[in-house]
Amino acid sequence: MLLLTSLSSVSFYLHNIGCRALEARWSDHGGSAVFRESIMEGLALARQYQAECWIADDRQLGPMLPADLEWVATDVLPALAESGIRRLAIVESEDLLNRELIQEAYIPPLEALPIEVRHFTDLPTARAWACGK
Repeated sequence: MLLLTSLSSVSFYLHNIGCRALEARWSDHGGSAVFRESIMEGLALARQYQAECWIADDRQLGPMLPADLEWVATDVLPALAESGIRRLAIVESEDLLNRELIQEAYIPPLEALPIEVRHFTDLPTARAWACGK
């Protein structure tokens, strides 16, 4: 595991565990502007390192704003698919409402994209699934 960058609310790691996987480990949401900047940085890293999987460690993400959820659903998920991401492993937020909002917002766009998604409660299992191990 290689630390690529550490921002105020998220750290991005690159794994080579049978495939190239980008892991976003959130420490908090940081507000809409910080969240969006962080996601854009992650997308750039996914493209740069030709990541095939994205592991979202959302346990410490905190509450998501509806506008940010919509932005991820309409803009970010298609951009992930275009960048070559084929699997999205989500380690669910500790906040029950946040988990439900994320699942509800992401299901419709993911059904139309070539990205397989699974939700997890622990990071090692998410990592193992991300690259088919």
